[in-house]
Amino acid sequence: MKVGVLTFHRASNYGTALQAFATVEALRGLGFDAELIDYRPEYTERTLRPRSLRKARSPKEIASILANRLVYGNQQNEKIHRFLSFIKEMPCGTPVCNTPKELEKAVQDYDVILSGSDQLWNLRITGGDLAYCFPFDHPNKVSYGSSFGERTISQERQELIAPLLKQFRVLGLREETALQMTRQMVGQDYAGKLCRVIDPTLLLEAGDWKKHLEPSVKLPKDGYILTYYMIETPILRAVTEKLRKETGLPVVNIKPSKRQILCREGTNMMWAGPREFLSCYAGAKYVVTNSFHGTAFAINFGVPMYVAPLPVSMAGEVNSRLVDVLDWYGISDRWIENEAAVQKVDPKATLGDLNQISSLRREESLQTLKDMLQG
Repeated sequence: MKVGVLTFHRASNYGTALQAFATVEALRGLGFDAELIDYRPEYTERTLRPRSLRKARSPKEIASILANRLVYGNQQNEKIHRFLSFIKEMPCGTPVCNTPKELEKAVQDYDVILSGSDQLWNLRITGGDLAYCFPFDHPNKVSYGSSFGERTISQERQELIAPLLKQFRVLGLREETALQMTRQMVGQDYAGKLCRVIDPTLLLEAGDWKKHLEPSVKLPKDGYILTYYMIETPILRAVTEKLRKETGLPVVNIKPSKRQILCREGTNMMWAGPREFLSCYAGAKYVVTNSFHGTAFAINFGVPMYVAPLPVSMAGEVNSRLVDVLDWYGISDRWIENEAAVQKVDPKATLGDLNQISSLRREESLQTLKDMLQG
């Protein structure tokens, strides 16, 4: 059985690249002939190009580009280079598809087409592109780990995508909020199966990921506090500083803010690609993050994590996915909602039954993935 996976796979985002890789790896581990459908829309392709002054649209954007160059130097270009190197090794089918029309033709070569994972149905990312809802004829459409990235979507948007989602045999959603929204959209007459599944990065075990570390990365041998800030916030700063003072461990920043670099707060790895990202997790003693996949990899590697909210002004209401994943893995106490909660951060606190819960969730979702394709 030939399975075509349509997801975000070409973007300079750690979670994006690694979830795409993990989806195909998991499918192949289950015995399926799987590959990524090489869809390259402009909204993901532009993340793999350095920002250009010539194409800047406003004085504010020009100032942003110049500030980044001053602070980060060539590190952002190096990061893109490492991402492109990793992406080139991914198992992609042919041909390359740049438009939905080209995609519609390419998917006919697969016995099953699978949409997922990541925020494929987030309007903020895809705009008017409905490609990940498969708006074309195919007898076997399934979804694994897809997300809206939001707690609510407009009625207009619901009316647009609901008829498309009803054509899926199985809809496996990543978050409880996404599951509830989808159930409401498809209604009681939906003939397929609705279920919740884990993110593909959690389908692989830590040992699987350790096969893909970058051996040349030099990191503190005795452990460190790893920060992965999607955007730096006072809560994250306070947690990191509390851990640093109480443990004496050095700090490694996988996505450093300008302030972290200018103040020389730890080892900064703006240049890191996906393999370097995995290496950082493999040696970390603690993780401080407000990233979904930053949280997911801490879970997978069994690293004590502290997770804080993202500002709603940055990306809409995306914190529900952070709360959902912590709750589903039995570690809701790792949610640091406000600065007052920083006081409960205890470096000696354990992760309880996380390993057992992780194994259970992995087994459940692998079985669901197998069933949805064999069905």
